[in-house]
Amino acid sequence: MLLLLSEATVERTALSADDELVTDVLNSEALIARFGRWPSFHDAEILAVRLDSGRLAEGYPSIELDIHVFEVDGPRADGTMNYARHTLATLRFEDTGEVEIEAFGPQNVLDDLLIEAADSPRSTRVTLPSNNGLSAEFTCQRVSIVAVTPFTPGPHSVYHRQSE
Repeated sequence: MLLLLSEATVERTALSADDELVTDVLNSEALIARFGRWPSFHDAEILAVRLDSGRLAEGYPSIELDIHVFEVDGPRADGTMNYARHTLATLRFEDTGEVEIEAFGPQNVLDDLLIEAADSPRSTRVTLPSNNGLSAEFTCQRVSIVAVTPFTPGPHSVYHRQSE
């Protein structure tokens, strides 16, 4: 079963007792509290990627992503879109495997964040389709939200002027 972690999917999924993937994201309530719902990751930017082999601490590999997530709050008077609730969300994927990461660059814009049950028991497949820059696919045993903080895009971000 494929689960698109976007606003519309989470609302549908919340009604289904069979689908536990959203509730399996540890601390998902932190993102839900910030946005009032699970946010869309469409056009979200991956700002940092941390790969840990696990040899220094936990004993299993992990990936952490710092993602600039926001909501689109309709058009402004000048016709540009109004981006609101700029947020830096840190997601951690633990006990990772089958990792494929491509094209990390100065701007890494997601098309979405996809999570689905993988072939092996208790395993999840994560896919990060790209609009620009980084794309990735991997499996993991656990997904968690490590941090959710208000964020001001820096001067090099395309969202810098739009966050004022």
